[in-house]
Amino acid sequence: MVSVLAGEQLRETGIVKLLEKLPGLSVHPFSTGTRSDVVVADLTGRSGQTMRPLIESHETYGSAVVVIADESVEAELTALAAAGVTSILHVADATWSNLLAAIRRTLGGEEAAPPRVRADLDDQLRSVRVGRTAAAIRLGLSEREIAVLRHLSEGLDTSEITKAMKISERTVKYILWGVMRRFSLRNRVHAVAFAIRAGVL
Repeated sequence: MVSVLAGEQLRETGIVKLLEKLPGLSVHPFSTGTRSDVVVADLTGRSGQTMRPLIESHETYGSAVVVIADESVEAELTALAAAGVTSILHVADATWSNLLAAIRRTLGGEEAAPPRVRADLDDQLRSVRVGRTAAAIRLGLSEREIAVLRHLSEGLDTSEITKAMKISERTVKYILWGVMRRFSLRNRVHAVAFAIRAGVL
């Protein structure tokens, strides 16, 4: 599943139409809010304005992001790291074939960016991960509690979390109950939102 985010409606529609020609690929505009494996984001000249929805998509669905951008994107590397950006195409290199190649690489778990940008982005990714670890320590959340919250944020139900973590449903429910009681959270949605705001997920 691939979604497309662009500043101009015409440009976004054009990218969607082109990607729909790729066999076996389900494509839709980012604005539909549908869960996506990959988000193609045209950030040319407006990267800072678009970061928040991309970060929220990555935090909620774990979406990887392929970015089309100009040099201004280098000022947004911290946000790009938090948004799950794995591939960056300079606008001058954003041909149809290069875009398709970047999407295929991303779907296959690979990363691609200009070497200098890639190195800086990796540094920022490490900083984001360290920040999340620090937030977890500050809140007193265990690795298991974080894992349950992360699975919840990815849309898994109790039985699916049980299979993923190889623990009983009773244990999953007990972990959730403990987190919700400790932080006065109303329900699972509130628990996930709390973890995201706290910088844990």
